[in-house]
Amino acid sequence: MTHARVLCTLARAAREAAGVRVRQPLARIVAVLPGGDAPAPSRLSGDVLRLLLDEINVKSVEFAASADRCVALVPRPSFRALGRRFGKRTQQAATAIRALSQDQLRSVREGGSVQVVVGGEAHEVGVAELTVVEEADGAWVVRAEGQHVVALDPTVTEELRREGTARELVNRIQRLRRDAGLEITDRIRLRVAGGEPVRAAAREHEAVIARETLAVSVEVVGAEESDDDRAGVGQARCFAHRREVDVDGEAVVLGLSPVG
Repeated sequence: MTHARVLCTLARAAREAAGVRVRQPLARIVAVLPGGDAPAPSRLSGDVLRLLLDEINVKSVEFAASADRCVALVPRPSFRALGRRFGKRTQQAATAIRALSQDQLRSVREGGSVQVVVGGEAHEVGVAELTVVEEADGAWVVRAEGQHVVALDPTVTEELRREGTARELVNRIQRLRRDAGLEITDRIRLRVAGGEPVRAAAREHEAVIARETLAVSVEVVGAEESDDDRAGVGQARCFAHRREVDVDGEAVVLGLSPVG
């Protein structure tokens, strides 16, 4: 549970850095736990792992011995040290250092030295001439605390986006239920009126929306059909409580009525 708490904190920090809201599901994180050289998924029990997935709202956690697959080593030349050694050729030396391979940078980070060619001559450089830092590779967002590391994949596919929209709809419907004074056990009829992205999400996740909001029926319609209630058209389909909300930048009209 201690590992799970730290990973949860790091994953939430990575979400915030990536600008991805908590209710938006994501595909995966890569997690590194302290101690041992091998991946250790067994160190989080099934129940704790499921709790972690729920808390950070990702589909899977991949455990790794290190975060090397998600980070790139980047050289930071020390111009003061290089200037003392190379004088007018300092920029050439810095360019050669920036061209070092990941294996060479790993060697320097571990205290070794590597060769660079400056002015046609080979020179040994090490920690005195450069600092090696880790930066997230590609789209990964990496956060660490001690030996705990989380690398978050912030990619939101269309499938994940629709699921996130459905979760936002559930949140807005629950607020409308509460403000309408309904009891938590009251069943409702529900209408969701909006643009195509919202309708696609509502239809795909209709069963989840119905279960979470206790809806015995879910009517998904175009935004223009919500105007029928305003004009008094189709009174049999009118809903006792109605609210216009914003979901992912889309205007959505929610309607609900208690059943019974």
